[in-house]
Amino acid sequence: MEDQRKLKFILFSFILLLAVGVIGYMNLLKVNFVDALYMTVITISTVGFGEVGDKNTQSEIFSVLMIFLGVGIVGYAFTTVVAMFVEGKVVDLWKGRKMNRKISALRDHYIICGSGELAAVIIKKFADEKLDFVVVTDQREDLNQYSTHHILVVEGQSTEESVLMQAGILRAKGLISTLDTEIDNIVTVLTARNLNPTVYIIANSITQSGSEKLLKVGANKTLSATEISGMRMAALMIKPNIISFLDVVTKMGNMEFDLEEVMVKHGSYLENKTLLEAEIPRKTGLIVLAIKKKSDGEMLYNPPVQYRFQIGDVLIVLGREDQVDQLKHLGNEMR
Repeated sequence: MEDQRKLKFILFSFILLLAVGVIGYMNLLKVNFVDALYMTVITISTVGFGEVGDKNTQSEIFSVLMIFLGVGIVGYAFTTVVAMFVEGKVVDLWKGRKMNRKISALRDHYIICGSGELAAVIIKKFADEKLDFVVVTDQREDLNQYSTHHILVVEGQSTEESVLMQAGILRAKGLISTLDTEIDNIVTVLTARNLNPTVYIIANSITQSGSEKLLKVGANKTLSATEISGMRMAALMIKPNIISFLDVVTKMGNMEFDLEEVMVKHGSYLENKTLLEAEIPRKTGLIVLAIKKKSDGEMLYNPPVQYRFQIGDVLIVLGREDQVDQLKHLGNEMR
């Protein structure tokens, strides 16, 4: 951002200097626009190649001022551009413009705010799932690392409206805030909610009171990484067999199982079928753990085989990724 401001300042200064020179020489030397532009260029470049018009004391003083201004601006521009080339910032600016174009083309994407270990875990999961997402971070090392791995990233603080706008908050489907401090998470959530009233927001809470504040300012859900880790460690000590069972259910050797949502859509294979008629376990090998009913939003655990699917119902299933894809294909093959 600072480098862009420098380049804009240099461009603006050159344009302003040319405008002042042209207007000045047109009035002092009584020449036309082309001649005035010619005089301006040879003066600020200190070339001195054939002056036009009748010189006078005022025009000579004006030329001296133009030379000093031209040398100063050209010197500043030269040192700035050379420094940017040496530091690789010109390439960064080019990459930034290319990245901004890609971000502008996104719709229904996710925004991940933060740069710590928690954010890294979320980013890896989103990348593995091949989801469209943008990372917002103010850490230069993370910026370089993510851009190298073709991850869309915006440099800045997510507490600022301009940064969230650059990340496409108006078109985003969801936002996750994993900043290091409670106040930054609260400001990020509040800012995002004001910009997009419909975006789904999940925030990391550090304290119990922080969780309540995050919900009040617009977060849909809050999670405490510390609390989750503590509960997990306590459960491992108190109920090791249950935790071991859950580990086995979700991961068997190199074969990893996952929980996934599958929505019943209009014209899909599942529409108006009962759970028994759908034969999901036989056709895909998936286990249907629960169904979130569209009618009343109730979560139906271990659903009965006679339950009839309705449009908008969401199935919570357990299985491998390829099995989940197979079910989604079944759900779309008749559309």
